[in-house]
Amino acid sequence: MRLTLLAILLALTGCAAFADGAAEGRKGMELFEADNFEAAAAAFQEGINATENQTGRTREALHTNLGLAHFAQEQFAEAAEAFSEALALAETPSKRAEAAYNAGTALAKTEELEQALEYLRRALILQPDFPAARFNYELVKRRLDGTQPQDGTPQEPSAFAEELKARADSLVAARHYLEAASLMQDSTVAAYSDFMQRLEEVVGIEEMGATTAPDSTQ
Repeated sequence: MRLTLLAILLALTGCAAFADGAAEGRKGMELFEADNFEAAAAAFQEGINATENQTGRTREALHTNLGLAHFAQEQFAEAAEAFSEALALAETPSKRAEAAYNAGTALAKTEELEQALEYLRRALILQPDFPAARFNYELVKRRLDGTQPQDGTPQEPSAFAEELKARADSLVAARHYLEAASLMQDSTVAAYSDFMQRLEEVVGIEEMGATTAPDSTQ
């Protein structure tokens, strides 16, 4: 089984209401949410152009959102560049960690593995408790070291994968099946495939029950 990178942080960042570039940012967010990623990227770029030589949260948000729009179009090199700009503008450790994670994940998609690893390492230095960054760092490191199997040969779960599995077991015991499935998404190895299959079946049953349950408000 070849592991895949965890998803990027797909959450648009809002702009200050009356700041320069805010109108373009809002337009871009509307276009992004309508899945018009190319037009969204153009709007975010207009906002960046309108805030040239400025700093601050609005410009950081515009670069972050531009990166998300590029990433959604699988333009990973452009996404990484935008996230790198957001990192330079970010004012808090958590925002810098998110930007570094996003940049590293996008670079890994371009096979720029050494650069990707540096960004992911920076994300973990800024925010040690960052499971997605830890997983992607471990995965990129394995790819660089040539230890990730390419032929489907099962491999032993890493310490991090075992930690996630233990947390998922606790969530299952508390009947939080969807949260457990989300935690394990894209972070399993072959040793946990049976567990994931059972969990996905339970989640499907739970969602079906929620869909067919009568509306008690009627």
